[in-house]
Amino acid sequence: MNNCLEYILLSLTRNQRLTMPDLSQMETFVLTSELGSLAAVARKLGISPAAVSKQLTRLEKELGLQLLMRSTRRVELTEVGINYCLQCQRILEEVEEASALISQVKAVPYGVLKIVSGRHFAASYIVPHMKEFLLKYPEIELNLELAERVPDLNLEAIDVLIGMSISVTGDAIQKRIATTSYSFCASPDYLKQFGIPTKPDDLKNHRYITHSMRKPDNELVFRNKEVITVSPYIRANDAQTMLDFALEGLGIVKLHHYVVKEHLESGALQELLSAYNTSEIPIYVAYPQRRYISSKTRCFIDFIVGKIKQP
Repeated sequence: MNNCLEYILLSLTRNQRLTMPDLSQMETFVLTSELGSLAAVARKLGISPAAVSKQLTRLEKELGLQLLMRSTRRVELTEVGINYCLQCQRILEEVEEASALISQVKAVPYGVLKIVSGRHFAASYIVPHMKEFLLKYPEIELNLELAERVPDLNLEAIDVLIGMSISVTGDAIQKRIATTSYSFCASPDYLKQFGIPTKPDDLKNHRYITHSMRKPDNELVFRNKEVITVSPYIRANDAQTMLDFALEGLGIVKLHHYVVKEHLESGALQELLSAYNTSEIPIYVAYPQRRYISSKTRCFIDFIVGKIKQP
């Protein structure tokens, strides 16, 4: 730490009654350092030179430091004043950024909102509520892609990736918005032909349908931390396709419970190994890492999370 900063800190600790100068004094001081003339500052602010001088004098009195050296033609900063000016500039920049953030939050959401979501998550939580959302935010144009992939959000200019249980790559921000569980299941026809597995190790002798995005796609982890390696009978990159294969009796699948719930209730599928299954799987929302999240992105995420939390 240099001598000037040490002097500032020492002066501040000696003056126990010191209060934080108001922003207008800081702005006037910084402007004086830039223009170098009280008259020029007065013209810029639309006040008298005497009013400028009064603000600066009050600032120096509150700090207990001489910040300026005044002459008839020029105003210059002392060494302490130079260091204090740098701190004031940082403070004013932060205040300006905070004000910009508030303005952005208050702004009416508008523009194209590009969303990537899994088919089943969208069917459960996005599509049924979009009429309400778009009536609430009429300036938003929806661009919804149903896909099971983890895109580069910045490269593809995607605002929101939602409904995935796989972590995103890069510097995107990812947050858990809900949890689900996986269900192992198969059709009654398949189980009649190949038998019902009663323990995880039995899956090694069954036809397993896996999702090719899972890494690795041939390992299954159970609640007791047991790991089973299988030889997939079918690989697919789409949960709906996996579900269709299971309904056709082609094998055993592991899918999110909300994907297969309807078919379990109807009897078209039968749940397997429920005592061994993992208890919770996170569902994420992700969006590009920026200094401020756009109002259209924020209102969409808040809206969908609200719908998920409804009974």
